[in-house]
Amino acid sequence: VKKFYNIEGMIRNGFKLSRDYETLDFSFANFSDAAAESLAKARSIKQLRRLTISGKKLTALTAKAFGASETLGNLESLKLYKNKIGDEGLKYFAESSKLPNLKSLRLSWNNIGPQGAKYVADSTNFQNLTTLVLSENHIGDEGLGYFAEAKFLENLEILDLRNNKVTDQGAITLSKSKNFPKLQLIDLTGNALTAIGFDALAEMKIFNLIRARLSEDGTKLDLSNLKLGDVECKCIAGCEDLKDLTHLYLELNKISEKGVGLLASSENLNNLTLLSLDRNVIGDAGFIHIINSENFSQLQVLMVENNGITDEGIEAICESENLSNLLRLYIEENNYTEEGFDLLGEAEHLMNLEYPEFDREEEIEEEEEDEEEFEDVEDIEEIEEEEDLGETEYESQ
Repeated sequence: VKKFYNIEGMIRNGFKLSRDYETLDFSFANFSDAAAESLAKARSIKQLRRLTISGKKLTALTAKAFGASETLGNLESLKLYKNKIGDEGLKYFAESSKLPNLKSLRLSWNNIGPQGAKYVADSTNFQNLTTLVLSENHIGDEGLGYFAEAKFLENLEILDLRNNKVTDQGAITLSKSKNFPKLQLIDLTGNALTAIGFDALAEMKIFNLIRARLSEDGTKLDLSNLKLGDVECKCIAGCEDLKDLTHLYLELNKISEKGVGLLASSENLNNLTLLSLDRNVIGDAGFIHIINSENFSQLQVLMVENNGITDEGIEAICESENLSNLLRLYIEENNYTEEGFDLLGEAEHLMNLEYPEFDREEEIEEEEEDEEEFEDVEDIEEIEEEEDLGETEYESQ
């Protein structure tokens, strides 16, 4: 490899462009393996945390240089999209102990196959890695089999394997692995997966999310805005770790009546006092599942805004005795009529509702009685005043 002479000048210019001394992006510069070797030896990059070099045809020589560098110890993010790192280059990274702080490794479009995946899976040097992007390679089911056996990727949170010739078999193999307790995003789009493979991955993801987001005392779980659907609801319903749960937040997802039905039938959720399902697609049928569920009879707060609920759903909750403990019902932005909404204020079994607020008949009658009593008092005072006036006139005569 030819010696590269101007690396310090490139580093200075790169730091000026990034406006800090922790980020370098050489994607728009003339960069080669020789430049990478010079960069790896530069003393001025000891504080570097983020490095991007994409589309430069860099080979395994670059990976070898970075892996042996004495000055890249603080590097946290390395992005080398659209190069030619290959399995051999990934081996150099996997065997390196000189990158202890690396958290994000992105190697899309780098001609990496199953053997590269094996190097990563067998490595003991990626224990701090939280993000691994290997999309647009050819890792295949064999590579996912190696990942499933990985023992030292326990901190991985994001795994991107788009367009890698993976089938349902590989997805199912990975989903059965218990070696990724923190993995929350698995992207296998662009592969030959059917609903079977995607469902398997969804189950793996939701159990990891539950473990990561469940409060320490096991009473609160926030799974809002995660694009969860009915498959994830099945996993939530079957999770025995949720038997002490009192607050469940599922707003801003894609849950339908089927998912709600699974939740409503779960005895693991019979201690819920708060359930938030705002902005899903549960409709009247899903709402009725909640209303009729004996497991939800302890609910005090129910949030179902923007769910396509009509007068049919309102009539159902008004007729049911199951939610008599309900104190607050958030049901705005649905498809009911004003007449339907008013039924809530008349429902005998919903008299404990603090929200929405209604002018109930009993309150109106009490007000009328108070007004009548007030009028009676006024009449008595007028009579007394007249009597006093009469006595005064008599005494003056």
